[in-house]
Amino acid sequence: MEEMNNMTAERSLEIITEQIEQSRRTVSKRTGQSLFVSGLCTMSMAIVVAVVNLLLINAGFTPLAHLLWFVLPVIIWLALRNVNRRSEPAPMTLISSLVGKTWWTFAVFVLGFFLTALLWNKILIASVSDPSAYLSHRVNITPIIILLMGMAVTMTGHILKSKWLVWFGIIAGLLVSVGDYASFGSMLLARMGASVMTVGQAQFLFPCMSVFLFALVGLMLPGLMLKKQQ
Repeated sequence: MEEMNNMTAERSLEIITEQIEQSRRTVSKRTGQSLFVSGLCTMSMAIVVAVVNLLLINAGFTPLAHLLWFVLPVIIWLALRNVNRRSEPAPMTLISSLVGKTWWTFAVFVLGFFLTALLWNKILIASVSDPSAYLSHRVNITPIIILLMGMAVTMTGHILKSKWLVWFGIIAGLLVSVGDYASFGSMLLARMGASVMTVGQAQFLFPCMSVFLFALVGLMLPGLMLKKQQ
C-alpha cells in the first residue's frame, strides 16, 4: 500500500512537472510569436516607407512617407490580436511581460521623440532664412531612434538571456547611430562617385535600411528561435 502511495506521489509530481514545462514552452512560443510578428510588420513597413519615399523624391516632392511609422503600432496590434486569437491561450509571465513592456516603452519614446523633433524642425524651417542656421539647430532624428532601438534589442537579449542579442544591440546600435550621425553612408557614396541626386535619395533610404536590419536580427530572428523551441 505504501509502495502504491509512493508511486502515486511520484506520478503526480511527474504530471505537475510536465504541465509546468508545457506551460513554459507555450509562453516561450507566445513571446516568440509576438516578436516574430512585430519584426515582420516592422520590416514590411521599412520597405513600404523606402519605396514611397523614393517615388516621392522622383516626383519632386519632399518625402513624407516617414509619417507612416505612426501607423505601425496599430498594424502590429491588429496583427498580434488576429494571430493570438487563433493560438492556444497562455498565461502572462514575468519574461513575456518584461519583453512586451520593453518594446512598448521603446515605441512610446520613439514616436514621441519623432513627433517632437519633426515639429521643431518644421518650426525652424519657417522661422530662419539662413540654411546654415537651420543645419546648426535642427534635430537629427534617425541616430537617436537607432540608438533607442539598439537599447531595446539589448534589453530584450538580457531578459531572454541571449548573449548574441545583447551584443548585437550594443555594437550595431552604437555603430549604426554614430555612422548615421556622421553621414558615413552618404560620404561613402560621394567618394565612390555617386551623383548628388543619388546621395540625396540615399539619405532617405538609409534609415529604412537600418530599421529593417534591427527588426530582422533584433525581433524576427529571436522570435523565430523561441517559436521553434521544443
